[in-house]
Amino acid sequence: MSAENNQQSGEQLLLNLQRGTPFIKVKEESRKTHERTFSVNKEATVLSYRPSKKGWKARYRIEDIKEVRVGHETDTFKARSGYPKETCFSVIVGVNNKTINLVARSADDAKIWIEGLKFAMRHSQAIDIHKQQQVWIRDYFLKADTNNDGTLDFDECFKLLKKMNMKIERSHAKHLFKEADVKKSQTASGKVVENRLDIDEFVAFYKKITNRTEIKELFKKYSGDDDYWTASEFTKFMHESQKRLDVKEEWCLNVIEKYEQKEVCRQKKILSYDGFVLFMLGPNGLVFNPYHDSVYQDMTQPLTHYFIASSHNTYLLSDQLRGPSSTEAYIKALQKGCRCVELDIWDGPDNEPVVYHGHTLTSKILFRDIIEVINKYAFVASQYPVILSLENHCSVPQQQVMANIMQTILGDQIYKEPVKADEKDPPSPEALKGKILIKGKKLKVEDEDDGDVSDEDEAADIENVEDEEVRQQLESSKKKKDKKSKKLKLAKDLSMLVCLCKSVHFHNFKESAEKYKFYEMSSFGESKAMDLAKHSGEQYNEHNKKFLSRTYPAGWRTNSSNYCPCPLWNAGCAIVALNYQTHGEEMDLYLGKFKQNGNSGYILKPVFMREEGLKFDPEKPSAEYKKKLRFKIISGQQLPKPKGSKEIIDPFVKVSIYDMNQEIDAKTEVVENNGFNPQWNHDMEFDVKVPELALVRFTVYDYDMSSKNDFIGQYTIPVASLQLGYGHVPLYSSTEEKFIEATLFVHVTLE
Repeated sequence: MSAENNQQSGEQLLLNLQRGTPFIKVKEESRKTHERTFSVNKEATVLSYRPSKKGWKARYRIEDIKEVRVGHETDTFKARSGYPKETCFSVIVGVNNKTINLVARSADDAKIWIEGLKFAMRHSQAIDIHKQQQVWIRDYFLKADTNNDGTLDFDECFKLLKKMNMKIERSHAKHLFKEADVKKSQTASGKVVENRLDIDEFVAFYKKITNRTEIKELFKKYSGDDDYWTASEFTKFMHESQKRLDVKEEWCLNVIEKYEQKEVCRQKKILSYDGFVLFMLGPNGLVFNPYHDSVYQDMTQPLTHYFIASSHNTYLLSDQLRGPSSTEAYIKALQKGCRCVELDIWDGPDNEPVVYHGHTLTSKILFRDIIEVINKYAFVASQYPVILSLENHCSVPQQQVMANIMQTILGDQIYKEPVKADEKDPPSPEALKGKILIKGKKLKVEDEDDGDVSDEDEAADIENVEDEEVRQQLESSKKKKDKKSKKLKLAKDLSMLVCLCKSVHFHNFKESAEKYKFYEMSSFGESKAMDLAKHSGEQYNEHNKKFLSRTYPAGWRTNSSNYCPCPLWNAGCAIVALNYQTHGEEMDLYLGKFKQNGNSGYILKPVFMREEGLKFDPEKPSAEYKKKLRFKIISGQQLPKPKGSKEIIDPFVKVSIYDMNQEIDAKTEVVENNGFNPQWNHDMEFDVKVPELALVRFTVYDYDMSSKNDFIGQYTIPVASLQLGYGHVPLYSSTEEKFIEATLFVHVTLE
């Protein structure tokens, strides 16, 4: 089929989706079902359903849809499999994988929607920043149009301004409204009305309200007496203000062609102010270096030379004691770029190994189901190797089942190359692309059959448990374990799958330097790892140049809280495992660090953490790495209100630098009653000891004189990934979801 026919069939699918189709909506949290009519808007940018008491919450942006799963591929459908597979599909939305489970009246309806949503998803990825802006403005118009007549009177517009977190004098708002109201409007029913704005007039009103004086001043600085930029003036801006000395006029001409909306300006190869605003809202107008959004580092060095994104007890969705286990947790982690996932495997019924947090009341899932999910999602976010960290507690027969399941499902993806006698370093991430590495215990080469290995049980480290039922379960399991040998019999079939990540017990650095092979690695509990990082940081770094080290949260973190990963990265630990299911500052730092290098899950360590002969002690770093980092926090744009709040916020910005085991903070003043376009123009300065390892976190709060300040949003990236000059800081919620329009505007220098 030709591209033109493909486009036509895609558009026909969208027409079907726009008309609306009834589905049974199967809820995740209850056994209730409801019939709802789902549809896609004319622009194919929003999926919504009706009827709903949620109003605007019953709408999902197409660009936020991560995937459409066919059949019974979610926990909800697996638990309620009475619906025919061919009529079922699930829409997965947002970073937290919100699941919309739908049952169609017919297989044909399901097929049309599955194909139509996939087409809409591809279509949404091609929408440029200008069209995105139009969609946002249209959304605001629809939100304000409470009587659904296709027009807005002044009261509807004024209420909208308050919802948008903006305090404005009623008289000034009325003035802007009148300026925008240039013609008589027609309602949806055809009635001609005055003193109302249609969608086009509302766009003009919106632009007047959102006028960015700080960007206008920046534009005028380089435009001279004109109201446009030539390619030469654009290049000068990129060199002087943005420190992008690599930029040539040809690059600027390409940018003008992309962002300039006025045909006459494009023909003259000049950039208008509106085009410049769109450019500054694109990738080159962010504080995150756009080159770091793809893989830019050398990926051909030994595996031990990289930090690797890693998850602890990946199967859990919440706490460590009673929480549910789910294959969905593996999907979420892998989609976020995680490259090392953990499986605690125990004997299950019917000779089927199960995964759960041993000695606790967490739910169990089949080992087989997890391997199926890993097979499907391992290389969706990144092509670089995935490590399966196996904590094996199974009997030999079920270990043989485990080995068979992995070989049958994963096949040639499993790395099974025997180590050569002359090898001194592990292969590189580049050489291991598309491969799955099995981490676990391994028999001695000379062992011809199943044999004994030490049994190291992380779950047995759980402590300070207040839940009586869980505590009794834990104590009972420990007593049974104490009666048994500290050895575990290991099946040879399973042992043979472990090649580059053989688990060994750590004793001391002297022994590891003398006896460890490059393919041997140790796991360190949080307290042990932190102690080594603080008191033996230089030795720990030397150890980590040659061997992989995995660290994991302390046993007392039964609520799945996380430790700060920075001290362990500063000590060179490659696999710093966190509870991916737990949102918060620690996870923000983690995801922020791994934004670089294309979110591939692998980050090349600094040269002083790789090269022999270069020593590095995180407690006493050399002064040669030190740099001065300056920020000017200029303004904020459309900052959201805290959940449930109706009051206009009083925002301030806190900037935190995480640098060599210390956190340094600076704050702006509070701007009262303005979350829409607050202006700070606040200067900050930081001395950064080791910029290559440091992270910067921007956090916006709503000031409260009488109680704790409310968290609004945050953004975290490596200092080394900062784009110099003027840029926007996108903001993310406490659950890692990106706010659409909310940003900070800042200026950055590093010298």
